[in-house]
Formats: sequence, structure tokens, C-alpha cells
Amino acid sequence: MPSIIVDKRKRQRTVASDSIPKKKRTTSAKSTESAHGPEPTPTIIIQLEQQISSSTEHYNNLVYLIGYLDRDDSQVALLAATSLFRTFARMLAAGLLSRPKSSSAVPAQETVTLWLRDRYKDFKNKLILLLNNENPENALTSLTILVRLVKEESIHLAPTKGEYYFAKALCKRIQHALLNQSDDELLLEFVEKYVNKYDDLRYYFLHFSGLLANDAQTDLTGISKTRFTANLLSALYTIDNFPKEEADIDEFWVEVPEKSKQPVTKLSAQRAAFQDSWLAALRLPLTIDQYKYVLQIMHNKIVPHMSKPQALMDFLTDSCDTGGSTSLLALNALFSLMQKYNLDYPNFYKKLYALLDRNLMHVKYRSRFFRMLDLFLSSTHLPALLVASFIKRLSRLAISGPPSAIVIVIPFIYNLLKRHNSCNVLLQRTDQISKESSDDPFIANESDPMKSKALDSSLWELATLQSHYHPNVATLAKIMSEPFHKPAYNLEDFMDHTYNTMLDAEFTKNIRNPPAIEYELPKTIFESGNKGEQTYLEGWELC
Repeated sequence: MPSIIVDKRKRQRTVASDSIPKKKRTTSAKSTESAHGPEPTPTIIIQLEQQISSSTEHYNNLVYLIGYLDRDDSQVALLAATSLFRTFARMLAAGLLSRPKSSSAVPAQETVTLWLRDRYKDFKNKLILLLNNENPENALTSLTILVRLVKEESIHLAPTKGEYYFAKALCKRIQHALLNQSDDELLLEFVEKYVNKYDDLRYYFLHFSGLLANDAQTDLTGISKTRFTANLLSALYTIDNFPKEEADIDEFWVEVPEKSKQPVTKLSAQRAAFQDSWLAALRLPLTIDQYKYVLQIMHNKIVPHMSKPQALMDFLTDSCDTGGSTSLLALNALFSLMQKYNLDYPNFYKKLYALLDRNLMHVKYRSRFFRMLDLFLSSTHLPALLVASFIKRLSRLAISGPPSAIVIVIPFIYNLLKRHNSCNVLLQRTDQISKESSDDPFIANESDPMKSKALDSSLWELATLQSHYHPNVATLAKIMSEPFHKPAYNLEDFMDHTYNTMLDAEFTKNIRNPPAIEYELPKTIFESGNKGEQTYLEGWELC
């Protein structure tokens, strides 16, 4: 690289020319070309790049090339961006953009270095703006160059040679721009192509996600905050290559020296960044759909990668108070924490008991609820008082439920009674079955299942269902009057029943003995009574 020379007389002439009022300046074509650079073509752009590399006298070509980034012609903008990247990459490698040390730098050389650093900042600013370009090719090229510059800066702008350095400032700016875009297409491209592949980029992406989410709480409002939240959640959903062991952390965008104790090489630091990012995201205002999806994936995609999953306790308990399917999904995540991480949540079964209301028999997520309820009540060490309360309340709900829901409740209760033999007393109190429901000791309005007195009651509701109008329900309910010699039911055989499936089953049933039918055409609808109420059917024909 030739030595850097600053011509003071040239600088004075430039300052003098800048001080001339615009109305006195010439408007000739030559003057216009010198101010804005020659008309850009692929050949001209390459020539400008070559001139910069050949001599310091052509550094002003950087201004022309940076100006070309604003052109509407996408080909010109892409060529200019690529040429500028190669130019600044060579300058970074040569140390021309390193911050000068005031004690050793020559004043003229320091001036040129500062000027080049300013032009480099202009270049990065233009690239950040190009991320929002309407042309997807321009936006993707800008992203590719910016990520490459992260590597170049990390290698050549390290404060101390030989030590690990990562260009955090530039990486944070890229992420900030992507998270605030109107759509998440380019953001997901960044996550899939870089974050999921390189361990250091994933660590800093998660680290900055938490910081930016905390800033968004106060800096963003309205649509901007909603858009930021949606983009951040989409990006976090897409991270699917999280390391399970420290040995899995072995691929870096910026090379890490051997035996280096950087956070990017530690599984504990990766998990801490993952946890901080998710906790910050969950503090943002979420829609109901976002709430539900987060809760659906929490037990298998979020909790296993957190350093302290117990930190989700507040979020999950607040979600339990939302009601409906959101509460059910929150309880599923809480149950996972209780099983695997010894989380103590005494109100779990009380919250679950509160979800057993009349709406449960009609909601769309009924099948999912019973699958989860079967999991929650699967332990044989649960108190008999608790299990009896669930059995009793489900029986009470079945009285007014549709047939498609009742055919789930009866096998479910049968399995619970098989699993918890101490609750069989509910079937053995035949003396209470003949009594009125008002004499039932069960306290239906009690919110605490341990205080409902269900174990002192009986299952007269199931005896009533043996006379149900639907033959399938009546037949299924009679299983409670037989010895419990049959194995437990497979609940999946009953989960997806609806009115349509039950009607289809009746229509396709093989009838052994055809029922008798009326073959004579009646003359009236009413055989007796007021003659004015009789409706004659003369002329009607059988269909």
C-alpha cells in the first residue's frame, strides 16, 4: 500500500470551493460529474474500485461508490455494494481503518484514517437501510455483506492482536433492523442461514434479542411493538439447532482461539442467553394465538434449553388465570416442570379442577383436554379424595353433556376407578343411587377438590345414564354395573366422536332383525280429539 500523503493546498482549495454560494457555481456537465461521479456502469464501477486500490489519490472514489447505493437501478446498487465491500475488506486487512493511536500517528495520516473510517460508517449505514429495500435481491445482498463485515471487523479491528474479538455493535445493529421490519422473511433467512449454523452468531443473537426486547418495552408503542414481538417470536421459533452438550459447540463464524474461555464456547452461557431472550420476549404484549403457540411448544422446545426453567413460574401461573385452552396449555407446561425439575406448585390440581365446567363438554379442544387430564391423573399416589372429586364432577357434567362427550367421560371414569381402587366405594353405595340428587353430600360449588366430600357420595349420575336416550351411551354406561374384569379402555377410540360420526355408525350398522314398520297410510295425524285439530292426509303418498 503506498504511503498516505495529504496535500494541504488541495484541502484549502476544497474548503474554499465549498464556501462558494450555490448560485455562483458552474452547472457544466464536467462540474456535475465531479460532484456526483461519472455515470455508473459496470465498467465504471470496476474502474473506480481499481483506482482506489492503486493510489491514495483516488480515495474520493469511495464517495461516488457510496452514492451509487441510492440508485434505483438494482444492478448498479449491487455492483457498487460488492465493490465497496472488497475495497473496505482490503483496507481492514491492511490496518487502514484501525483506530489511530494519538501518540504514534502522523497528523496527516490520522486525518486520512479518520476520513476513511467515516466513509466506512456511511457504507454500513447505507447497507442497513438497504435491508428494507423493496427489491429482495438488494436486501439479501446487503444482509450477506453486513454479516461478512462482522467477520472482517472481528478479525482486523481487535483492540489487542491475538485475542478473541467479536463485532458486537455491528451485529446488534443488523439484528435491530431485522426485528423492526414489516415482515419476517429476511429475518428468518438470517436465522436459518447463519444463527442455526454458527454457535457464536446464535449466542449473540439470543443475547441481543433479550436486550432489544427490554428496550422495546419502553421505546416502542402500538403497531411497532406488535410487529417487533411477532418478528422476535418467529425468529425464536426457528432456532432449532440448539446444542445439548458442550461438545456440540464446535462451529463459529469468527474463529475462537484454542483453550479460550469465551462465553460462546460454554453451554451454560448459551442456555443463559436462551433463557434471557425468551423471558424478555414473554414480557412483551402477546396475542391469544401467540400465547397458545408458546405454551404448546414450551415443554419440549423451550424448557429443555433453559438454565433455570423455574423462572417461567410467573408467566405460567398468570396464564393459568386466563381460562379456557390457554389455562390448559399452561398447566401442561407446569406439569412438565413439576415432573422433571421438581417445581413446587400446590395449586396445580385446584386450577385443573376449576377447568371442569359445563363448557368443557362442548369446546373444540375437548379431546386434547382429556388426553392431558389422563396424564395429570396418571399417578397412583394421588389422594383418593382428589381423584374422587374429579370422578364425581365429570359424572355430574355427563348428565347434561352431548352424547359425543359422554362416550369419552364414561371410559375415562372407568380407567380412573381401575387405577384407584379406593374410589370404588362410589359404585358400591347403591343405597344412595335411589335417593334424590339433593341428598347427595357432594359439594358441587366447592373450588377445592380436597373439600368437596366426593368420596362420601355415589355415582348415581352414571346409573342415570344407563337409561339415556342414545343406545350407545346407555350400553356404555352399563359397564359400571358389571364386575371390573375388563382391561382399561383405550381412550383414543373415543376421543374423536361427534354427532356426525355417531350417526354414520348407526347408518352403517348391520341390522340382524329388521324392526316392524307401519305400512298402512293413516288418514289423520291425530286419531282422536277435537275434529278441528284433525288434519286429513287424503291424496298423500308414501315416499
